[in-house]
Amino acid sequence: MSRTNNNQSRWEAIESLLGMKLPGLPSDKHLEMWKDTSWVEDYVKQILEKSLPKTSTLKKAANNPSEIFETHHFIIVKMKMADNANPIVKIRTDQVKVDGISGNNPQIIRLPCPIDPRGSRASYKDGILQIKMRKKKIDQTYREISVRYL
Repeated sequence: MSRTNNNQSRWEAIESLLGMKLPGLPSDKHLEMWKDTSWVEDYVKQILEKSLPKTSTLKKAANNPSEIFETHHFIIVKMKMADNANPIVKIRTDQVKVDGISGNNPQIIRLPCPIDPRGSRASYKDGILQIKMRKKKIDQTYREISVRYL
């Protein structure tokens, strides 16, 4: 009881400093309602369901799952494929595109870091396509450029 009176007197002191009436303190009943946070979980689930693609589109992408491994100098991508597959691999610095897999749609795989496409190699054995790409070296030296005065 003294806690409520103490809070009430503090509230009144703030009101007198501000020179205006503030909304009342929440009752214990209202505070108990705020302790139940299950509504937050429900809200987050609802937002995620709206923003993420439906499971049918996820299953299409999962037909040809790929694994990406990263070493100090290389990025290695492994994909399971049908035994009769005839993959066509195209590479650029940020992604790999694989044509000729089941279905007509090519699979595009984003890479975790830039690579040098010229030094890339692909091999196919026992239904596994493996693509090995050398990471692009980052030049950390500064180069001076001229400044144009306008």
